[in-house]
This record gives sequence, structure tokens and C-alpha cells, in this order.
Amino acid sequence: MIILALDTSAAASAALLDDDIVLADWTEFSVRKHAEHLGPALAELLAGQPAPQLAVVGVGPGPFTGLRAGIATAIGYGLGRDIPVHGLPSHHGLALRAFEADPTGEVVVATDARRKEVYWTRYSGLDSAGVPVVAAGPEVSAPAALGAQRARRYGRGFALYPELLGAPVGDEPADLETTAADLGRVAVRMLTAGRELLPTTPLYLRAPDAKPAAPTTTSLR
Repeated sequence: MIILALDTSAAASAALLDDDIVLADWTEFSVRKHAEHLGPALAELLAGQPAPQLAVVGVGPGPFTGLRAGIATAIGYGLGRDIPVHGLPSHHGLALRAFEADPTGEVVVATDARRKEVYWTRYSGLDSAGVPVVAAGPEVSAPAALGAQRARRYGRGFALYPELLGAPVGDEPADLETTAADLGRVAVRMLTAGRELLPTTPLYLRAPDAKPAAPTTTSLR
């Protein structure tokens, strides 16, 4: 199956996979204007490639503005091509990378949640299908509340707050921000095992900043 994978939970990233083989991929790390980068890159990525039969997108956790760029792009592409679109937790991509490097022990993924907080998920290993197993999370916490982690540490949250959380295991960009290629490979493993992916509902983990105005009453006299 040809799968288009997207993730904008941190980096802006896209990949095209034929089952577990990555046909083409593109990632811009530490980017803020996800939508401006993703559209042109996606058109170039898909040029001359086989048409995707399914799209999968990282649903976070991640900041609202960046996350919605990838989700909206995936939904729009799916509607235009008449293919299904599914979601997958973005931290799964970093967890897969971590366990492929070393399958032993636990892994904690912590990414930048802004506002001096981190999004985090703890993983216990890979299951029989090679899919990361969540032990706790995802949650959003202040670094001091999460505390120093003895497990192997992946994600930009550790690079931002090493004195509180511990330094990340690796400092390569793909060890700090999820790539669509890694996330797409998780999706392939889940589909091969006959498991359902998620809907495209974003995992913001925070209440929206905008609050509905309190109702007002008008006195009729």
C-alpha cells in the first residue's frame, strides 16, 4: 500500500511509503511557518511518484498552530484524492526511532509545548508488531513537575531543559522532532497487524485560550 505520511507537531515533515519502504521524504526541522513550507514541499515530493492510497497524519501532542497545518493538509489531500485519512500520535515516531536504536528499557519522549512546558509520553517497548507501547501519557507538564528521567530520553523537551529533565540521548534533529518517515513506518506496522489508526482529532492537551463570552441579559422595561 502506498501511504502519504505528514507530521507538523514540531518539524514540518512529509514522506511517501510503499509499505515499509520510504520512497521519498522531506523534513524541515525547527520551523514555525508549517503551512508555508508543507504545501510546496508536498507537491515536489509527490511529483512522479505513485499515487497514495491512504494518508496518515500526526495528531500531536503539539502546539495548535503548527499541528492544525498538517492535519488540515492531510484532510484536504484526502478529500481531493478520495482516499481515507487517519491519525497517529506524533510521539510514536520518536519512540520507534529510539527502540530501533536500542530495544531495551523504557523511553520517554518529551517535546516543546511552549509556555515553559513539555508534552511527554512514556513507552515500555515495542509490541509483537513492532509498534511502540505507551506506558503513560501523553501529558503536558512543567519540566520541574516531570523531573529528571532515568529512561532513555528523546525529543526537544530534553534539549530545552536538560538541567531539569536530563539531556537527550541523541542530538540529531530526527532524535528531537518526529519525522513523517518514522511515523509512516509505525502506521504501516499497525495496518499490517490489522489495527485501527486514530481519527484526525488533534491532541492539544490544553484548553483553548479563547473562552466563550459569558451570556448577557437584557432588561426589558
